[in-house]
Amino acid sequence: MRGSNGWMTGSVFLVLAGVLGGIIITTSSNLAPVSGARESRLSDVSVRGLAVAVVGESPFVAVAEEVMPAVVSVDTKRTIRRSVDPFNDMFRRFFGEAPGRTSEPDYKEYEIPGSASGFIFDGSGYILTNNHVVEGADEIVVTLHDGREFSAAVVGEDPSTDIAVIKIEGDELPFVRLGDSDRIKVGSWAIAIGNPLDLEGTVTVGVVSAVGRVDLQIHGGAPIYQDFIQTDASINFGNSGGPLCNVMGEVIGINAATNAAAEGIGFAIPINLASEVAAALMAEGRVVRGYLGIVPQDITNDLAEAIGLKSTDGVLVASVELGTPAADAGLEAGDVVRSFAGITIEGATQFRRVVAGVVPGKKVEIEIVRAGRTKTLAAKLAERPGEETASTEEPTDEQRWFGLEVVNLDNPLVNHLDIETDHGAFIVAVERGSAGARAGLEIGDVVVRIGSTDIEDVAEYCEAMEKHQGDDKALALVVQRGSHTYFVAVKPG
Repeated sequence: MRGSNGWMTGSVFLVLAGVLGGIIITTSSNLAPVSGARESRLSDVSVRGLAVAVVGESPFVAVAEEVMPAVVSVDTKRTIRRSVDPFNDMFRRFFGEAPGRTSEPDYKEYEIPGSASGFIFDGSGYILTNNHVVEGADEIVVTLHDGREFSAAVVGEDPSTDIAVIKIEGDELPFVRLGDSDRIKVGSWAIAIGNPLDLEGTVTVGVVSAVGRVDLQIHGGAPIYQDFIQTDASINFGNSGGPLCNVMGEVIGINAATNAAAEGIGFAIPINLASEVAAALMAEGRVVRGYLGIVPQDITNDLAEAIGLKSTDGVLVASVELGTPAADAGLEAGDVVRSFAGITIEGATQFRRVVAGVVPGKKVEIEIVRAGRTKTLAAKLAERPGEETASTEEPTDEQRWFGLEVVNLDNPLVNHLDIETDHGAFIVAVERGSAGARAGLEIGDVVVRIGSTDIEDVAEYCEAMEKHQGDDKALALVVQRGSHTYFVAVKPG
């Protein structure tokens, strides 16, 4: 009996010791039971700046709880004028004043509402969003997740990257943490937060599908400088301006565009690019960029073969504008730029970003290949002309000359082509969203007449440009496309 009692006493002791040991181990290892974890709400805690999820919950819950309070709804109102007589407006646009019609059109004003997203990135009330969200807005109202409403003012806009900074005045404003978009990897988690289709506080989850996407065709006009993050996290109309986050709750991008013809293809502007632009807008109200004065062109395998290049490395100089830093440095059409300011050049899109990132007035070295020989030139960069700001109007199509870049027919880039005309200006670039693009002009077209003036070369093209500078009527261009000629009516604005 005594032995049996001793055995039972020893067993109880071992059980108690095991329970006590388990409690000690659990406590020291932060392995609390699930029920205890739910009560402690660990998702409200930040460890080393990381969002911490409740045990047993999706990690995206912690991200949503941390970021959502700083995501805002951006509601805008724009006033537009439309002619009450569309036929009168059409005749005036293309043919000038028609007999019997009034010279002063009768317009009616319309108010166009808009709704998108943004996020507070600074406790002082600074908000990042897309330029296309607030561009041309007469009124901007920001609504926080907690229901507070504020009137917002535009700090600065940068159409070239589709980034804008607006500001509200308020107390105890929540704000997000910014990540490092240069470190994201394809396949990592991506969480989009915003107000798609007026559905406030929507969270969608996917992965980073690709990085460094460029040359995207975006409805409403694509920014000049592109370096998009692609994600399959669902992005819809209204998500524009909202944050794309990583699983740690850091913002890695600004949701900007979606492909309406596909599922699971959305795009965001990297937060590192957005941060640089935002800093400039907050400091100066505009972004100052370097300017060289050439039209860069990617080198394809066929192009390399056609002009005798040994590789597709670098960018080809399609044309050099007169009176620019490029012309002063001695750059010529047909040169291949391999290195700029010590940076190896991989393509035209990257080259534009590199040039834009150089402070105007700085002298840089340019390594080129010309006729098979490597040379180093030096150029002192100027400020990129026509940079858009919140306080100035966007340069007109007349100043850009319909968004077209042209070269002479004897240019090394085109003189080997089978062109059906011996005079005119050859189009080597058409700016997206420009009047030229809207009129249907294409790379490879040759402008042979402007208005009633025959065009022999680029010099006469420029003379015609100056003659018609500032015209608000449609201008007739005759272009040679293959073996056919076409009349094209180009309308500024």
